[in-house]
Amino acid sequence: MVKQNTVDKEVSLEGIGLHTGKISKITLKPATDNKGIRFIRVDLPVKIEIEASWQNAVSSQAVRGSVIAKDGAIVYTIEHIMACANAFGIDNLIVEIDSSEPPILDGSAKLIAQAFLDAGKRELSADKLIYTIQKDMRFEFGKSVYSIFPCERFEIQCSIVFDHPYLQHQQFAITNINQETFIKEIAPAKTFCFDYEIEALQKNNLGLGGSMANAIVIGLEGIHNTEPLRYDDEFVRHKTLDLIGDLYLAGHQIKAQIVAQRPGHKNNINFVKEFVKRAQLLTASG
Repeated sequence: MVKQNTVDKEVSLEGIGLHTGKISKITLKPATDNKGIRFIRVDLPVKIEIEASWQNAVSSQAVRGSVIAKDGAIVYTIEHIMACANAFGIDNLIVEIDSSEPPILDGSAKLIAQAFLDAGKRELSADKLIYTIQKDMRFEFGKSVYSIFPCERFEIQCSIVFDHPYLQHQQFAITNINQETFIKEIAPAKTFCFDYEIEALQKNNLGLGGSMANAIVIGLEGIHNTEPLRYDDEFVRHKTLDLIGDLYLAGHQIKAQIVAQRPGHKNNINFVKEFVKRAQLLTASG
């Protein structure tokens, strides 16, 4: 049987939060069997552990990032950490954080993935559990559509559509998501926004730490950044990155093919909540 994993040693990262604009530090720490992924706000008087699960997800606040909360403690924008844990097969992890939002770093998951590499992986004694399905499913939430099919691997097909002259439609497929393919094809894709959104975001206390160093800013005729794109289809790859992170709110890895049209954090969470009701939780056999 396949066993659960955690990180082998502690690794820390520090930087500005995308939405809060505050400097924060995270420390990835080993965890025991069946612990799951847990965030701990070490800056609070009572260090509450918030399990990164759909039960603690706050979909009403998942506008520009996924949010978890418990007993008055909250952590924003967890999706890049969650995506790395998912792709690396880390079942159990403690993430200590001294603010309400992890650092955005360069706007991608590249540096977080490197931190996971630096931390290494340790096998635990408990059997790994995975979600699988036996029949096709389809879910619709507003403009977002999620179709899921039985598959022996974790695969994603993602497409995005915008009413914008520069970015209208992109699609991307990855047929075997694991540590290696994630690092090469997905982790470096940076977050993005449209230039006309920035003022409204900041009026709502969002994007306060955003800059062209950690986000791609799209205008009517192209991108404002001087740095070239990392991929021709970087925008849909970043949406795929976010989806991989949000899917891990299921609490276990998923073995299935997922086709997502117009995914977004709020609807990703809605999808996960419905999926876990219908999926089978099995012991991983290899």
